[in-house]
Amino acid sequence: MAKSKKGTQTKQNIINTAKDLFYEHGYNKTGIQDIADHADVKLGTITYYYKKKDDMITDIYNVFFLALYDYVSVTSEHLNLFTKYCYALVLYYEAILNDEHNKTLYYEVLVKNVNPHGRTNITNTLNRSCLDFLNKNYIEADLEVIARSEYGARKELFVNFYEKEIKFTGRAMIYFLIRNLFRLMNLDGEMIENTIQQGFEFSNKNKPEGIKFLI
Repeated sequence: MAKSKKGTQTKQNIINTAKDLFYEHGYNKTGIQDIADHADVKLGTITYYYKKKDDMITDIYNVFFLALYDYVSVTSEHLNLFTKYCYALVLYYEAILNDEHNKTLYYEVLVKNVNPHGRTNITNTLNRSCLDFLNKNYIEADLEVIARSEYGARKELFVNFYEKEIKFTGRAMIYFLIRNLFRLMNLDGEMIENTIQQGFEFSNKNKPEGIKFLI
């Protein structure tokens, strides 16, 4: 038990250090050795838990999003699964777009095609649950197509937004990113529109202060 606890603490130290460095220097200028040096662990310890830097990014993204989903669930227990998913996406993208360091990291990760389908498993799980809740018919291949199509569109939109090739406000960007996902799932357009707007209202009233993307 003591060994297991120490291992958990070591892994958490590594990921916390990585988040600090990603925030300060970005993805491109942070190396595995930098993380090892600042975490005061050997390089082999890093690669024991994370084979490559991409795996850290996947872990950071997934843990952050699930924490937001849980926050929405606890804050508003009456919400249905689709609404919770939508609200969590609003909070997720707001945290990224409202902080220049977070936004830069997200941009660099997309440009580098870092583990482009790293979130596929968690995304597929949430998309499947959403489709089941709404009684939509689908096959497993549909989930893969939705995830890959959503990633491609999100990358194109976000990169152009970051490079100022398109002149959206932050909230407009969030709106289009979320709407695109749910349209790919063939959900009702009016329901999508209304729920995203309600998600913005939820965000205005509820701030998950203790849940951070990086720091």
